[in-house]
Amino acid sequence: MLFRRRYKHLKRYRQVANILARHGFGYLLDRLNLTDILPYHQRLKQDSDEHKDAEKTRGERLRLALTELGTTFIKFGQILSTRSDLLPRDIIIELEKLQDRIPPVSFEKVREQVEGDLGAPIEEIFKCFHEEPIAGASIGQVHRACLKDGKECVVKVRRPGVEAVVQVDLEILFDLARLAESRSALSRHYHLVEIVEEFAWGLKRELDYLVEGRNAERLGNNFAQDDDIKVPKVYWDYSSSQVLTLEYVEGIKLSNLQELDNKGYDKRIIAEKLSKAVLKQVLLDGFFHADPHPGNIFVQKGNKICFMDFGLMGYISEERKKQVIKLVLALVRKDSSKIVKAILEMGVASKSTDIDKLKRDMDMLISLYYTVPLSKINIGEVIGEVLELAFAHRVKIPAEMTLMAKTFIVLEGVLKDLEPAISIIEIAEPFAAKLVAYKYDPKNLAREFSHSFQEYFELAAAMPKKADRLLDKTLEGDVAFKLQIQNLNVIFSYLDKIANKLSFSIVLLSFSLVMAGLIIASAVGRGGSDFFWQIPVLEIAFISSFILFTWLIASIIRSGRF
Repeated sequence: MLFRRRYKHLKRYRQVANILARHGFGYLLDRLNLTDILPYHQRLKQDSDEHKDAEKTRGERLRLALTELGTTFIKFGQILSTRSDLLPRDIIIELEKLQDRIPPVSFEKVREQVEGDLGAPIEEIFKCFHEEPIAGASIGQVHRACLKDGKECVVKVRRPGVEAVVQVDLEILFDLARLAESRSALSRHYHLVEIVEEFAWGLKRELDYLVEGRNAERLGNNFAQDDDIKVPKVYWDYSSSQVLTLEYVEGIKLSNLQELDNKGYDKRIIAEKLSKAVLKQVLLDGFFHADPHPGNIFVQKGNKICFMDFGLMGYISEERKKQVIKLVLALVRKDSSKIVKAILEMGVASKSTDIDKLKRDMDMLISLYYTVPLSKINIGEVIGEVLELAFAHRVKIPAEMTLMAKTFIVLEGVLKDLEPAISIIEIAEPFAAKLVAYKYDPKNLAREFSHSFQEYFELAAAMPKKADRLLDKTLEGDVAFKLQIQNLNVIFSYLDKIANKLSFSIVLLSFSLVMAGLIIASAVGRGGSDFFWQIPVLEIAFISSFILFTWLIASIIRSGRF
């Protein structure tokens, strides 16, 4: 399968191998046995290329290589930049700089894509459609337009052919991950194939604009009662998997701090509203915008926050949300034992995990923050350090947790530019405390009890059928039971000793009785047949009994069970 795919995509494989070699990763090709797909003259150039890039750091070389490899590899690098539990800090810093800005697609191709998906000429669908894009990236680009009823909108159009390119690159990434795991214990430990699987799932969803539309709608519904937060409306009649039409929103990007100052916006109020909005998404809704950088956030009149671009979202289950709240509260209170308890609940510890050592190392980490006031602590960085420590102790942390940590790190960078004195962890403490109080509210406890009671009732109702199936399988021989009694060998050894002692006693008694009988027989006389008394019966019986007695004693001594 691997070789079939390799030669099916030979041209792209050669591009990947060539770019990696040119940026100083020829040793990686050697480890993965991929140098054979390079042309001979390029194999000879590998050493000189690596020498040429020697002045650049490994992080810089990796960033340049991924940028040149295109959409899929850029996106993969961006996802890896959120995994501080997997990669060293110097590489993370470089991967955070990855940008997928490339030249826009021509308007003719955009027109073809829109008309093909929406089933009519652009002029019949929209009252106006601007040819020049207002934003663009490797997956798609955005054009301003207006609907027939005059409502202004933006139309996000996927680049033609990008799905086929991504599919080929994903197959290559899977191949490289499997090769790496087959040749490297470190790659197996990091579950490289699993990381690629998670990335592929997310990227395929990002390619589908209907998913992004549903993300926007869900986030908008979560803030429907909040006048301080705005999420653009989705126009479903003008959207498809390759075209997404959203309400046009005016505002100032958070990246334009000078204009915010010029127009008199209160940056502290903006920072507080943004912090509370993200905390609500993570801790209350379990559904959060995972890329809140300044270019994706607008500010409107009245210091109103508007979120944009819903391709990368984070999901936290109800159970995980409770664990996150516990972790945040433990971090706020600098309680290392509760931090360890929280990460063990949300992660999977391996057999080699030393819980006591993990607790000691966590104590040392948290002790660094004992004298630091809350306002000076960056919650994103602390969560990142906690997750790194957990991973070092072979506790596998779910991907959504690292994505959450990355979200907080990006948010704190935005807050630092807006209002350096504000601290998200100070805002998080009363926020999380309210959520705990909400959890133990009698109405919510009654709701949880009702839900649990229903689950237990359904389990109890299903028990007879499950027991019947188990019994059938047992009778058919499909189920085997293994009964193991602890210290059974010790019990048998003890019984063996008792039996040996009993045997020894019986033989000794028998031997004594035989000897006594023979002595008595010889004493009562030789009055019988001369022939019988001429046979040395006494001597024969004595020798035979002595031999058997000696053999039994030797056997018991050899067994060591006397």
